[in-house]
This record gives sequence, C-alpha cells and structure tokens, in this order.
Amino acid sequence: MTTDWSELERDALAEAFNVGVGSAAAVLSGMVGAEVMLSVPELRVVDKAAALASFGLAPADRVCAVVQPYGGAFESRALLMFTEVKSYDLVRAVVPDHVAEMRMGDMAQDALIEVGNLVLNACLTAVGELLGCALTTRVPSLVKGEAAEVLEQMEGSEMMLLHMLFSIKDKDIDGYVGFLLDQQAMGALKQAVGNFLSAHL
Repeated sequence: MTTDWSELERDALAEAFNVGVGSAAAVLSGMVGAEVMLSVPELRVVDKAAALASFGLAPADRVCAVVQPYGGAFESRALLMFTEVKSYDLVRAVVPDHVAEMRMGDMAQDALIEVGNLVLNACLTAVGELLGCALTTRVPSLVKGEAAEVLEQMEGSEMMLLHMLFSIKDKDIDGYVGFLLDQQAMGALKQAVGNFLSAHL
C-alpha cells in the first residue's frame, strides 16, 4: 500500500528536487564542457514491485545504479539508475578520451559514481533545506545487473520516483532517480513536508 500524498505535497517535493537538479546540472556542465539540461517530471510514489513498470524497464534489462545510503531525519537509500547502454553514453560524455574501448572498468565506474554522487547529493541537500532537516550521506557504490535483481537488493518497501532526461552534447540520456523508503521513513518524510506546508501557507 503506497502512502497517500496530496498534490500539494508532491508539488512541494518536486520543487525541491528541481532546485537540486538545477545545481547538479550546473556542475555537470563544467565536467563535460558543454551545457547539460536535466529535466524533472512529476513526482510519483509507488510500491517497490511497480517501480520497474513505472521506469518502463523489463525485469531482465541490464542496468547500472549508483546507490547512495543516507540518514539523519530518516534512513533510506537513493539511487541513480541507467540502462547499461545509456550508462556507457554518459561515461563517454564525462570521459571523452576513453571512447574507443569503453567498458565498465575502474575509470568508467568511478565516473558514474561521481555523477551519481553529484546528482543525488544535490537532490538530498535541496530536500533537506526545504524541510529544515539534516540528511547525511554515506559512501556511494555502483551496482550492476538485471533491473529486477538490482532493485531486490535495495531495502525499503516504497519508492519515490523521478524520471530524468540528461541532455548532454546533443545526446538525450535517460536516467532514473529513486528513493527507497520503508513505511516509517516515508511517514517521517510526509510529516516533514506537511509541517513545511503548514508553516508557509
């Protein structure tokens, strides 16, 4: 059973993510030497089992996901996930000197983790500032495999989903941002958003 979020609550969080993604896009532009546009569509909250369908992914699709544990006001995990093909495209944009024989070697993995860390931390910082609560991040990691297996490794019963479009050097690279929260964490987040809205409306 997904947590019932009002349109106003979703809009408040979506605006925080917009701010975070804007900050991430500015830094990414410096990394790749070109303008980077990151779009953030409507926020969705779904059961973990429905996340793949929401992303438009099949269970057997190969993906790469940067996983960022965090704590503070509530414990959870954030992830930035790409299909394997799109992850290569992103690494080629960030590390253009290694286009010829790009595989998921150490340099490619480090580049993906750096991008994931940047985007996820920007989002988490913006949400924390909006809600007036501290969210502390921990060391990120890279997980690869079939989409269903990757999500199965993640703790949490519900996912807060964003589907982002990275426009880099005339390439459109789809990325998926998910925040996995258990019922307690989701309830704490919803309460924090409610408190914010009560104080500002």
